[in-house]
Amino acid sequence: MADLETDDPRILGPVANWSLAVGGVLALLGVLSLAAPWAAATVIDAFCGVTLVAAGIAQVALAAGTFTRRGFWLTLLCGALSIMGGAAMLVLPKAGIEALVVFLGLILLLEAAAKLTAATTMRSELGREFPWGWLLFDGLVTGVLAGLLLTTKPAAAGILLGVFVGVNLLSSGLLFATTGLWLRREGAHLHG
Repeated sequence: MADLETDDPRILGPVANWSLAVGGVLALLGVLSLAAPWAAATVIDAFCGVTLVAAGIAQVALAAGTFTRRGFWLTLLCGALSIMGGAAMLVLPKAGIEALVVFLGLILLLEAAAKLTAATTMRSELGREFPWGWLLFDGLVTGVLAGLLLTTKPAAAGILLGVFVGVNLLSSGLLFATTGLWLRREGAHLHG
């Protein structure tokens, strides 16, 4: 955040209120996701399915407008694949959730590899003073989460996805709420 001494104190109040509101909503969604992880995973699957169908329709419409141009067939194919993938996620939500879990597991595995590489590189380049240990710890935790996602049984995939999303939403909600409280306190100091 910018230097609070030069910020307009009238802005901090509304930003603090919005931070608290967003934090409350995210925390509530996180608790609901943890209470009903399969329902949360199903909602995520449906959102992804609708998004893929909408993107596919947009690509097909774009292809229709570019029939005489290069890339027509590729755009049409990508649009059709997006529609089919999204429709499959909507028609077969269990399979869609399992696919999302594998995809998320692979993304986290790549992220863990990048963090572990960065931790060893930073230690050698920046020395022991740099807090590279936290990056190493984060990479190890991310790797464990990836392993859990990639080795989970399909029946538990939805529950695991819902729990991970719930924890993430709850954590983000707490961050926004504490930021809002901090902004209120800083605003009070600037007014006083």
